[in-house]
Amino acid sequence: MDQADHQKQQLIRWIQAEVARSLGRRYAVKLELLDAASLRDLQRLLRDLDHEKQMAVRNARLFPWQ
Repeated sequence: MDQADHQKQQLIRWIQAEVARSLGRRYAVKLELLDAASLRDLQRLLRDLDHEKQMAVRNARLFPWQ
């Protein structure tokens, strides 16, 4: 396995773990079919969504009347 394949497998494992952590379940998405750039974009999307969720929770706690 070369370096690029190893990095791709790490991205796939991270995405699978993050989806399972965030949603509490696993999905049968064939991430292996995506190229490395698409996997990195998916990783960034998951991080952005988690950040938006945290911001919404924080705002709801700070401003419960809104």
